Amino acid sequence: MQSDFATATQTRLGPAQRKELENKCHNRLNWSDGGNWIGSGRKPNCFLKDEITNSRSHTYLFKTDSAATNWNLEHEKAIRYTGHLATAGLTVAATLLTSGMAAVAIGTIVAITKDEIQAGVEYPRMARGWSFEMIFAHSFKWSPHPWGQKGLTQKITLISRDFEGAIVRESTTTRKYQLSELPDGLARAIASAPSLKTTSTYA
Repeated sequence: MQSDFATATQTRLGPAQRKELENKCHNRLNWSDGGNWIGSGRKPNCFLKDEITNSRSHTYLFKTDSAATNWNLEHEKAIRYTGHLATAGLTVAATLLTSGMAAVAIGTIVAITKDEIQAGVEYPRMARGWSFEMIFAHSFKWSPHPWGQKGLTQKITLISRDFEGAIVRESTTTRKYQLSELPDGLARAIASAPSLKTTSTYA
């Protein structure tokens, strides 16, 4: 089979059709040494390609001293008991699909910043009038070709702003997941969700 790809095509195949196409394209018995189709039926198009991107963000507003204090205390407490969680970003993304940001536990947010905390970077401490934004950008790629790109890339950006809206702290983390590492269909569902920006007041 050839390794070069044709022009990217957005597919409209269902899960069963995609699986059948992958099986045909991956089965070496269906192809000659020269890359010609020798399997039964019509030659499949192994150069189809899906690329789906989206961005979902949520901003917490801290309108009172007590709200900021609660956030800071919750972080300090959770840091002591929350370990590193490599899939924390996916947990948030999956939760946003069904329940919204209100259902995301503070411990999960702490887990996202755990690497920075361990590196000596202070957690996002808040004050009255400040805000904290979490941006989840996703890029999903799929192809039935055995050498095609398949996976989900998640870029998480955390931004702290002061009462004037000026950025006090900003960090970005990027993680890549193979589709075989994730529950079937989860990566596609996360990337296919409509882009959305939401805001809530932290209490």
